[in-house]
Amino acid sequence: MSDAKSSAPSVEAMAQLFAQRVPHGRDIGMRIDDPAPDGRTRMRLATQPFLAADPAGTFFFPGVMFSLADSACGLAVFRALGYFVSIATLDMRIDHLAPATMDGDLVAVAECYRLTKSIAFVRCELLSGPHQRLAAVVMGTFMLSSASTKVSDRESVLANRAPQK
Repeated sequence: MSDAKSSAPSVEAMAQLFAQRVPHGRDIGMRIDDPAPDGRTRMRLATQPFLAADPAGTFFFPGVMFSLADSACGLAVFRALGYFVSIATLDMRIDHLAPATMDGDLVAVAECYRLTKSIAFVRCELLSGPHQRLAAVVMGTFMLSSASTKVSDRESVLANRAPQK
């Protein structure tokens, strides 16, 4: 069985797919960060006035936070699979812990922690402000297309991997 890290799509391939298939992410300025050694997917969104939830431009609109988290979680699924396949968000829960302030980029750090033949389970943290304070925790599930049934039983590897702190 191949190592998940060696079979993970490159950041360039993910960025190209993201720009082609998710134009709203490009339109509002989402960017994919370089992969870190921990294997998590990182995306960021720079502060822009039209993304504000309040007239003073102090906080990110919650829908923007959801969109960034959904995109980062989807890309984390692709990295865990090692290839691109159609996916759909089945469920996504966001626990807002603190205001997502617009005095710095909004950053999403996502990880696919379990794969089955038809479902991927993902967690994500949203960080905001100059000190990258934890603003929200996200849990999501994604349905994999029937083309993904040829995925080997890597779920046991992912299921036994301890959450990274």
